[in-house]
Amino acid sequence: MLPILSGCAKPAQETRPQPGPTAAATPASAPAEAASDDLSAVAVRILNKAQRSGSVVLGGQCGASGLAEQYKLSSSTTLEPMAPALQEISARYQNIYWRESPASGVRIADATTKARLLNVRVREFRIVEDREPDRVMAVLWRAPEVQAFLRRNHMRFARRADGEHRVLSAPMIVEVKNRTVAEILDRIAAGYRQNPPKVWVYQECVEKKGTVIDVRMR
Repeated sequence: MLPILSGCAKPAQETRPQPGPTAAATPASAPAEAASDDLSAVAVRILNKAQRSGSVVLGGQCGASGLAEQYKLSSSTTLEPMAPALQEISARYQNIYWRESPASGVRIADATTKARLLNVRVREFRIVEDREPDRVMAVLWRAPEVQAFLRRNHMRFARRADGEHRVLSAPMIVEVKNRTVAEILDRIAAGYRQNPPKVWVYQECVEKKGTVIDVRMR
């Protein structure tokens, strides 16, 4: 019996180091979890999937390279249906909320971001021609009311190295009076008549010298 007992003892000794490889395997799964996208990009994809127009208003981070996004989501985030997808974002970031209205479409916003520029009222805005989104919005940024607000509040637009792609559409006709910047952006987005509809994204960050803002039409 002694040789048999001695033989049974060997497997017991060999099983002791087995937990080591299992514990070491945990970091190996980290790269898959680290894959992420900017919240604004995910939000635009959600609206595109739902065929909805709208906007995304978020706070950002100021840095040496300009304005960077501070909210990230997993690349596997739900995109549809729209309501559960947006609720999933609100559950992750409780300061992010959303609402829908016939006038503005779906508005996804950061409750901690003031975005006061969007509330500036412009006396008159008119454009009747086919232009790229950046060029159309540049007309809005040159409005006297907007220029005065930017100077008074030490705000400036972030510099971007990449340009927006040209949007092929019929000549745009936007002519409004006494509307806010946000309302005008809604009208500009609707003017492209694209499928899915265009979505505008507003971001801002605060630095020592003032506020840096960026607005894109996606």
